[in-house]
Amino acid sequence: MAELRSTRRKAADWALSGLVAFVMIGGAVAHFAATQAFAPLVPPFLPARPVILAAGLLQLGIGIAVLWPRTRALAALAFAALCTAYLPLHLWDYVRPDPVFAPPVAATARVVVQLLLISAGVTLWRRSR
Repeated sequence: MAELRSTRRKAADWALSGLVAFVMIGGAVAHFAATQAFAPLVPPFLPARPVILAAGLLQLGIGIAVLWPRTRALAALAFAALCTAYLPLHLWDYVRPDPVFAPPVAATARVVVQLLLISAGVTLWRRSR
């Protein structure tokens, strides 16, 4: 029975690692391929293109690092931190005059997904330490 639990836990950890890698590497590719699509998400006081490219590089690094057991815990923590840093951008949609994700249902869905991703990152970090 303990062996079955261990196998299930390993499978769940790999699934979470795969999810993080998929989200981060996919996000990085999107940031590089469609930089302008992300520009409305960047606050106007920041230079959009450099911020978007830097975010893409960071996402790529996290996505690759989470695939190796030795760097998984740190990558999972970085993933949770990055998702937490993105959360205010999604909340900003509720009060900005030109929301990126309208109607409010879309903004709410983004916030919920962001919270789930933060939870996944923290869970993987705890399990990988």
